[in-house]
Amino acid sequence: MQLNKKLLAIIGKRIPAIYDVIPRGPQGRLAQVALNPQPLPPHELGAAIADEFVRSAWFAERGGLDMKAVLSDLDDWCPTRPKLPKLPPWWPPIPEPEPHPEWFVDYHLGFAARLSVVEAGSAGTRLDKTLNQAIDRSLAAMESVKL
Repeated sequence: MQLNKKLLAIIGKRIPAIYDVIPRGPQGRLAQVALNPQPLPPHELGAAIADEFVRSAWFAERGGLDMKAVLSDLDDWCPTRPKLPKLPPWWPPIPEPEPHPEWFVDYHLGFAARLSVVEAGSAGTRLDKTLNQAIDRSLAAMESVKL
């Protein structure tokens, strides 16, 4: 069923929420939330960055480039936990990080989950090996956190 633009405009004036259900085509998660002033939750941010990592790895594979170039930038895509600075004993304690203390684990959980979904569809390719290395690094980062 084809929607008439005029009919959609009339409905949109009465119920503006209708524009939230209109498909916007094949856009990445970062493009969908580019104008949203609220930050993404850590697991959503990890998943969105994993999409971008897969895209760059796919282009590197299709272009015949060495995957080591993509893996050398993995620290930018999949960061390590920031270390708290050593303060003098008389200094007041540091407040808890925003938005919650488990943001690092949530970020890597989203990153690894998205990569594992893509990795399942790319079995037997050079991209598969690269994605496995990225997943292993993300899992190691999650295990390094003291719970």
